[in-house]
Amino acid sequence: MRKLIVLICVFLIISGLLLSFPEWNLWLEYQELLVLFHIWLGFFFMVVFPMYAWDHIRTHRQRLKTLSLISLTGGVQFLTGIGLIFSGLILMLYGSEGLILASNSHELLTYALILTLIFHSRSSRS
Repeated sequence: MRKLIVLICVFLIISGLLLSFPEWNLWLEYQELLVLFHIWLGFFFMVVFPMYAWDHIRTHRQRLKTLSLISLTGGVQFLTGIGLIFSGLILMLYGSEGLILASNSHELLTYALILTLIFHSRSSRS
């Protein structure tokens, strides 16, 4: 399940960056397909992420009692994931053109997720 969540995050990050920076999107002519892919993958993330996070927190609750890099990055990942879900829903419902704060928040949370995924995977699990 962890590999599925990471794979979904990677595809969401790549598709989100391609949507944020259209000049990088040289191989796909129809941006609408990328938008639909990002939205549908976001729906799947919205369902799977909370279930995985809850199970992961319950499984590792003993380790979470001490503050370490892995517990800190995991907590930030959890909060970032919830923030991405909420800001993504707002952007989907109301559009990104009129809601600059939601759009910027979604982009910043994406960068935070990238950093915490890297640090969390490199942390020692002691």
